[in-house]
Amino acid sequence: MGACPPSTQDGRDRFASALQSALTMDEVQRAFLEAAGEVIPARGFGLYKLDEQQRMIDFKARVDVDFLDDYEDYGRADDPVLDFVLREHRPIDSSRATSQSQWESSGARDAIGMGGYRHSMEAPVIVSGMLYGTINFARTDAEPGFASADLVSARAVSEQLGLATERALRYERTGRRASTLEDVLDRLPQAVVVTDLDAQVLFSNRAARSRLGESAGGVVQDSITEATALFRSDSKRVYSRTRWDQHSQRTMIVKCFRLPDYDDAAMTLVFSCARDENAQLPVWNALSKREQEIAQLVSEGLTNKQIAARAFVSENTVKQHLKRVFSKTDVRNRAELMQRIWAAGGRGAESSDRTFDED
Repeated sequence: MGACPPSTQDGRDRFASALQSALTMDEVQRAFLEAAGEVIPARGFGLYKLDEQQRMIDFKARVDVDFLDDYEDYGRADDPVLDFVLREHRPIDSSRATSQSQWESSGARDAIGMGGYRHSMEAPVIVSGMLYGTINFARTDAEPGFASADLVSARAVSEQLGLATERALRYERTGRRASTLEDVLDRLPQAVVVTDLDAQVLFSNRAARSRLGESAGGVVQDSITEATALFRSDSKRVYSRTRWDQHSQRTMIVKCFRLPDYDDAAMTLVFSCARDENAQLPVWNALSKREQEIAQLVSEGLTNKQIAARAFVSENTVKQHLKRVFSKTDVRNRAELMQRIWAAGGRGAESSDRTFDED
């Protein structure tokens, strides 16, 4: 019988390097198929993915002939090598899994024989403590049976493959979550922009891309630049400014938030103010919860002193809140603010969403 060339350190290093650079499951599988033969010389080898009932749901293999259908038809159900791996979760080959006579009479031996193979070796692929699949190697009559050194190599290959698979699955899940989130944000009518603290855009939703034209985009970008500069230099986490957009001939409210879980990122929302004075108040979540409360109390006809007593703040604080409310809602005085709130039904602050809070 001809001897299989032994694996080399260079081959093992290339295999490890290929797995380390693989990000997706397709890349992991391709790395295995292209480099595993340098670690464990064999004429045929493959990677099987199993479901929770240990049934084959996918495979990638390099074999001389297409005998895989025969193996699935009658070999898998009578494979002492596979049975050992599923039971013990460690590598084994056909000379050690059972007696030689039992192996020679098994359905698996008949199936691989259809492809010109004689010796079989398998190892489990464990991902996050669970059996994910198996790796399989087959040698022909012209090649020697698998030795103890091959089992050691199979264990190393399966462990590295398990780690690479776990990493790739985590990467793909993260990508799917990110894609789902982007799809949700794209469906929002509100313009949303995410930037780093250098004001570089990381993401903008469809509304931001389509509605913020060249003029508005410049206005918004200037506001984001100003906000992120303040976020870096001060402890402020929220920034609001009213801006005039020459392109649309309307006022916009640009509101930036420093994301609490990401110190190097900020999210910006852009609100469009109404064109005519009889329209209802611009979206309420442009105001903080406290500003909404003050605006509502104004609509009830209370004086600053009465509002201060009701809200448990000083009159000066009420005045400061009103300045910001006037700026954000593009009104000039209390009378216009009351008119806007009444046009909205008189209970705008109570019925609106209060998603963001500056206080």
